[in-house]
Amino acid sequence: MRIAWFSSFSGRSGIAEFSRHVTAALAARADVDIWTADADPLHDTALRIIRFGGGREPQATLAGYDAVVYNIGDTLALHREIHETSRRHPGIVILHDRVLHHMFVAMWCAEGGLVGPTYPSRMAAYYGEEGARAALESVAGMRPPVWEQDEEVVSYPLDEEALQRALGAVTHSQAHARYLRGRWLGPVKTLWHPTYHAVLATAAGADAAPPRPDGRLALTTIGHVNANKQSHRVVRMLAEDPELAVMVHYTIVGPADPENPYVGELRALVESVAPAVSVEMLGWQEEEELDRLMAATDVFVNLRHPVMEGGSGSLMRELAFSRAILCFDDGSYGEVPAAAVARVPAGDFAAAHAELRRLVTDPDRRRSLGVEARRVASERSEAQYAQGLIEFIAQVGRATPTLALLDRVAGELGAMRADPSLPIFDTIAHDFGRILEL
Repeated sequence: MRIAWFSSFSGRSGIAEFSRHVTAALAARADVDIWTADADPLHDTALRIIRFGGGREPQATLAGYDAVVYNIGDTLALHREIHETSRRHPGIVILHDRVLHHMFVAMWCAEGGLVGPTYPSRMAAYYGEEGARAALESVAGMRPPVWEQDEEVVSYPLDEEALQRALGAVTHSQAHARYLRGRWLGPVKTLWHPTYHAVLATAAGADAAPPRPDGRLALTTIGHVNANKQSHRVVRMLAEDPELAVMVHYTIVGPADPENPYVGELRALVESVAPAVSVEMLGWQEEEELDRLMAATDVFVNLRHPVMEGGSGSLMRELAFSRAILCFDDGSYGEVPAAAVARVPAGDFAAAHAELRRLVTDPDRRRSLGVEARRVASERSEAQYAQGLIEFIAQVGRATPTLALLDRVAGELGAMRADPSLPIFDTIAHDFGRILEL
């Protein structure tokens, strides 16, 4: 089997790291080429890399592959060329983010940064009158823009837009898959985000965290610094609980975009609570240093809210290190076995505070969670991901003729300017749904 794998493949992108590991595992089962529009330097790989984008049309070459796979995330600079190619040459789309709203809004901006008419049109198509109104009012400045409101944007993810003409969709959470199956007729499969073999090997020697010289336990949050990581809530939680604060040191590790207002606000907050609260922001770290910091951690704090990612590379890396992980019961975090994480109701920061106190004061609970965490990490490998994808490619192949017919029917109805509210659309969707299930 020949597979064309479209992905970002440079820099600090989690999707690039994912692609490097998963394509290496896929190469044991298929002939894989990595297609990227990224500039150098790229990640190291033994596989062939093919450049595309910038006017280079890959149509003739792609015809020679058995499957084409597109990795899509919520960053326009990394995924515009991939998305546009997927529209011209249908394939399987791996949705790394649950919310793609920001990427598409940026894509639909006209000159001068003004959002064009495509945005309200698509919002109306996917979310009805409510979506259209939210879009129009956002563009007109009548309300805070949807894309700047984390709590609201999850209701308008625009991930449907990434599946136009797709032959199949892969998600990294069951909840995301259920959502898509209710809105799209193509084949959908959930594959757990893997824990990389190299990470498991490195973490294997990470026993209990060594005692800090100051006697405090080490709390750590890893990943891109943004508001939905809720690090500001953790800092305030410690500031409001002096008894807990003196027992811990909190480290925030990950890329911090200086142009993101949240980063500046968080730095100011950290400075304002010092020295009563022991907190440091380290920014992006090389992998070796990140592994050292993780091995020195007692509790990982991974309070994503709302969850805008499909899966979590940071969560899978944390599980490998056999440490307690505090998270909300939402998205892919809610789908990890309960014995492997310290999970509290989504958005319940009082419960998160209480559970953090329990973890800090109960070494037996930390130890028990760590054992189960490592077990889950070892069961979700890139080899299993590759095998699941190969099986899905076969399933997609069986469904492709029906999807092609559905596309042609949709094209004819569009040319006729048929009203999508007519009952005939429900009948068509029902009939094609039955065919795709056969």
